[in-house]
Amino acid sequence: NLTELTIFEAETVMYLPEHFVWKRNKRNNLEAFDKRTNVHRFTWQPHGSQFTIIESVPNECLLIKLQSPRKLDKDAVLQALNFDSSWVTVTNRQSSD
Repeated sequence: NLTELTIFEAETVMYLPEHFVWKRNKRNNLEAFDKRTNVHRFTWQPHGSQFTIIESVPNECLLIKLQSPRKLDKDAVLQALNFDSSWVTVTNRQSSD
């Protein structure tokens, strides 16, 4: 669940590719492991175009906790918006034979 998260800053440094061993995992993502420590440092998901730098979360960081919001009453929301049914048009698409 995503009701708790931490925020911290980490210094951006240049990572030299030759300092890492690069392997594909079972999902065909590319993972980088530090050659000295064998610690997993990066994951690249080519299909999702996502590159993740893996950092340890420091003990001192910003912690945000979210309360699950109460469920909104649909009719009350529509009334608060002064909803008018003319805002929506529903039609059937006709074949262009």
